Amino acid sequence: MSDYPPLKLSRTFNAPIQAVWNAWTKPEEFKQWFMPAPFTVPNAEFDLQVGGKIQIDTKSPDGMIMPLVGEYKLIEEPTKLVMTNAPLDADGNKLFEIQHTVLFSEADGQTTLEVTAEVLFAGPNAKMYLDGQEAGLNQALDQLVEQVNTRS
Repeated sequence: MSDYPPLKLSRTFNAPIQAVWNAWTKPEEFKQWFMPAPFTVPNAEFDLQVGGKIQIDTKSPDGMIMPLVGEYKLIEEPTKLVMTNAPLDADGNKLFEIQHTVLFSEADGQTTLEVTAEVLFAGPNAKMYLDGQEAGLNQALDQLVEQVNTRS
């Protein structure tokens, strides 16, 4: 068992479920919200099928690129996504791995998103990253709300 309990967050959007789903599954949309500012996502590639690979490059304000890799575990469009992601160190080793379970539900013209982030593996240098996980995911989800609500 991980030293990190599952993190559960939710957001409500004034948008249809498909708009929120697309923000999670279309690389061009995903790149705009996934990392908290001032970090950016210059590259995101998704093979949206069970077992499909996820490749994301994140960029720090000082220009350092950190690749993240992952895999889709479950896809039930447009209500559920289960996927992993793991940042890699300079040698290509996983620093840690997180599984995100993302639930989408729509009612009365609004979509509710529930995200559970479970740490599957934490390497010896993961603590500094994982200690900021809740704040970072909250910032990213706030950006997602702004992006989706602006477009809808």
